[in-house]
Amino acid sequence: MKRSYSSASDSSSSSSKPRIEYEMFLSFRGEDTRNSFTSHLYKALCDKGIYTFKDNQLPRGQSISPELLKAIESSQCSVIVLSENYASSSWCLDELVKILECKKDHKQIVLPIFYHVDPSDVRKQKGSIGEAFKRHESSYSTEKLQRWRDALTQVANLSGDPLHDGDEAQFIQKFIQEVSRQLGVAPLKNSEEDFDISEDLFGMDSRLKKLNNFVCTSSSNAVRFIGICQMGGIGKTTLARTYHEWKSSKFDSSSFLANIREVCEKKEDGLVHLQNDLLSDTLNGFPKKIRDVDDGKRIISKRLCHKKVLIILDDVSELDQLEALAGKDSWFGSGSRILITTRDESLLTSTYKECGIYRPEHLNDNEGLQLFSWKAFKSIRPPENYIELSKQAMEPAKGLPLALKVLGSFLCGKEIDEWKSALDRLKEYPEKKIVKILKISFEALEETEKNIFLDIACFFNGANKDNIIQTMDSCGFYPIIGIRTLIDKSLLHNDPVHNSLRMHDLLQEMGMEIVREKSRHQPGRWSRLWNHKDLFQVLNSNMGAEEVEAIVCGSEEAQNTFRCEALSSMKKLRLLNLYYSRINYDFTPIAYLSNELRILKWDGFPFRSFPSSFQPDLLVQLILLWSKIEQLWNSTTTPLYNLKIINLSGSENITKLEDFKVVPNLEELILWGCSELVEIHPSITLLTRLTLLDLGNCYRLESLPTSISGLKSLKVLRLGGCKSLLNLPEDLWHLNSLEELHLDENSLLDSESGEATFSIIVGKGFNSLKRLDLSNCSLGDRAILEDFGCLASLEELDLCQNNFSSLPTSMNQLSKLRILDLTSCFNLKSLGPWLPSSLEWVRVDMCFSLETFLDPLNDQYRNLRCSAICYGCDELVRRQGSKKTAYVSLKRYLQNPPNPSKIFSIYLSGKEIPTWFTQQRLGGRSISIKVDPNWCSSKWMGFAFSVISPVSDFVISVKIYVQDLEFHQLVQCFNPDFLLRGIGYKGHLGLVYLPRDRCFHTKWQNNVSALEFTFNFKYGYENVEDEYRCGVRLVYEQDIQDLNLHNEDEDEDE
Repeated sequence: MKRSYSSASDSSSSSSKPRIEYEMFLSFRGEDTRNSFTSHLYKALCDKGIYTFKDNQLPRGQSISPELLKAIESSQCSVIVLSENYASSSWCLDELVKILECKKDHKQIVLPIFYHVDPSDVRKQKGSIGEAFKRHESSYSTEKLQRWRDALTQVANLSGDPLHDGDEAQFIQKFIQEVSRQLGVAPLKNSEEDFDISEDLFGMDSRLKKLNNFVCTSSSNAVRFIGICQMGGIGKTTLARTYHEWKSSKFDSSSFLANIREVCEKKEDGLVHLQNDLLSDTLNGFPKKIRDVDDGKRIISKRLCHKKVLIILDDVSELDQLEALAGKDSWFGSGSRILITTRDESLLTSTYKECGIYRPEHLNDNEGLQLFSWKAFKSIRPPENYIELSKQAMEPAKGLPLALKVLGSFLCGKEIDEWKSALDRLKEYPEKKIVKILKISFEALEETEKNIFLDIACFFNGANKDNIIQTMDSCGFYPIIGIRTLIDKSLLHNDPVHNSLRMHDLLQEMGMEIVREKSRHQPGRWSRLWNHKDLFQVLNSNMGAEEVEAIVCGSEEAQNTFRCEALSSMKKLRLLNLYYSRINYDFTPIAYLSNELRILKWDGFPFRSFPSSFQPDLLVQLILLWSKIEQLWNSTTTPLYNLKIINLSGSENITKLEDFKVVPNLEELILWGCSELVEIHPSITLLTRLTLLDLGNCYRLESLPTSISGLKSLKVLRLGGCKSLLNLPEDLWHLNSLEELHLDENSLLDSESGEATFSIIVGKGFNSLKRLDLSNCSLGDRAILEDFGCLASLEELDLCQNNFSSLPTSMNQLSKLRILDLTSCFNLKSLGPWLPSSLEWVRVDMCFSLETFLDPLNDQYRNLRCSAICYGCDELVRRQGSKKTAYVSLKRYLQNPPNPSKIFSIYLSGKEIPTWFTQQRLGGRSISIKVDPNWCSSKWMGFAFSVISPVSDFVISVKIYVQDLEFHQLVQCFNPDFLLRGIGYKGHLGLVYLPRDRCFHTKWQNNVSALEFTFNFKYGYENVEDEYRCGVRLVYEQDIQDLNLHNEDEDEDE
């Protein structure tokens, strides 16, 4: 029996408000729009993550089905696509009546779309609508027809969107934005700005708004402390970081100090390190290094007391951390906000008289389901046959985001029976801590993946990704695929900005607990030792330590004596890394050292040799910095085929290494600072896989083997500081793989055989050499040969602190040379236009005798479009003029830029900003420019800046205001190596060009309202604001010619 529409309607209207199952119900006439407009609209709604009911499969009849009535009632919003034949369908008209009833009774959102129909025709039932009603008159009662007419009139009076012949794609895009706004899933908005939240941060909108209410509850001029307090895994850090990204632009400056607890535990002087970071962030590269914590408190309170700052202190665990970083409200300027994430609320209440506390809620059922589903199915809702299983899987997590992510990733890709098996395991831990839940993912790992996870948890959380991979590879754990698996299962996070791998605190705690649970109070039975107290307990007790596989441990200073003989019982030891700065050894010889060792790193290794039984056939890395070792192997040592790295830097007892046949596969040999090393055994030439040989600062090294051509894979050879070295191997040029050669600070090129040595360097080969360091070698004009051009692959050449007065013209053959460093070549007089056009950077600062370089009057320099540092070149400025040289160099670059995305800059002594810069300021911090709508035309090339400063280190901050959004692009004009201090010059002129492709997104171009350029200068410990000038210009193609006019009219001040 068919149920009548009216009875269903009456029953529905009398009931309570139905449970929402769908965000959107689509009502449409199938034959009009099913495979066209409605199909596109449905896909756009789904792409936006709006859960939509579309009537595709229900069987059609004369009356609307109960299933469809239920779908309408359980929808938050209905969209009605009113097309030409919509009214010809009694089914559609019944849907419309039901939708409008739900609007009235349940406040359902109704959004009509008038698709190729006029709203007035719908309202008055004219045209195709009226014709449809004429056909209905013979089949339906007057009462039903009137109900339909009333519904059409009512929907036509609603605010709707007409679509006739316009762009349907554009219409749908705008309509989706309106739907999102109505449903509350649009990007976070306020009266000042729009802020896009990452699509996988479910529930973040509401939590950000609640946090913002805490932040803004008091006077805007007051300094306010806000604590974000909850258990680990709730998302405190994510919330604080997102808030920082959202609001930081509203403050003078900001800082996000991450992982404070970890920094203080692992870094020497961790609080001082954090204080330096805080000042660097808030003062734009603050250069001072703080001496101690008290000094840091004083400087923070002094420098930030007049700045409105936003500071995030993440994961605070101790009182002294708050006292060192944000001790009092008087430290910060009016309107400042300090947000602190912590698990210990008492730290805040005991430190601050007034402190707001925000406790982030766990995710609600809907948010939790979205997050879980995103990880398990890459969708915000599970498939129908997985909905109940998903709800069961989510139950133990209790809305904890980290657990939901890990569980979802764990179940991703598994079949239903596998889900059921996993859920059965979950039932064993209904009330256990979340760490028990996280362990489920761990148990599903392969054995090598478990080892990687536990090693990272115990030793390497937050460490450099490349170092972790190298270590895990040395241990035979297949890290490339293993780390990928851990990331996929949300057990590990890859931080591409810092190139590090990190896991959440809960996961780290779980890993450590897995190691400890075998015997909580007997660390000698653990597989891994990471705490030096536990290590010393094992070393100083008589208990066995047969189960220990890995030790990574150290501290600034250990109070107890290190009993090395206890290591003899660790038969399974594969990884030993000890990095104690100061420690007392008992010096009892080690009777046995594990032959299972893959990595042996021991700073200050206290013995002269290894135990006679030590035959580490599996050893991959041997790193003994500042050790007492005298001999690595003897005549009875069998070949160590797996050993790839030997680093004995600073080991003063090493006088020679013999018989390299023992390490046939060695790839890196680092003997830097082995001051007693006098010779290298000729058998080194057998190391055909050696890529790095570092003999730097081996002061007593007198000779190298006469032949080293066997080092076929050698890429880097460092001989800097080898002041006793008398010769180079004559076949050095046979090293066809050599890319870097460092001969700085030795006398090879200043001796009687210097010419022969130079001939070896620029001999027949070296086609692969990319970097050559001959700095501080006392090179005169006679030593610089015309054969330089033979180094065809050279990219970087360091000749600083030498005595020559000119360079050979053959250097123009170095067609790949990018960087040339001639700093402090006091006798250098001229750099001709024959320098290779490939140059990107030339440094001639402190070249006091330099007279000619980048001559603005010599057109032969037109192909030289390099950036340059010319500080201290007073003779050059006197002859050429700083502004003319800067003008013409910029013009040459703009006319034919070698790389459109490269920053160009030139720095000389100078006292005035060139008049070409239309926006100038004396002593101020910033220059603001309002732009017209057509400013960003195709002829706009980029930004040009000019600065006059008594110092040479500065940072330019570019703020780009796009309607209500504000973006920042920081331009660091000097690398740290380029910072100059106290050279005695009153004025420095810097000119910087920033191409549009370097920082400016195309999507901003039509919406920019203003640009702001901020210049920050520091010298020593004080600001020098009153002594600098700055200028800005937007550069267009026509400005290149304008540069010529200004160059001709400019009155030089030098």
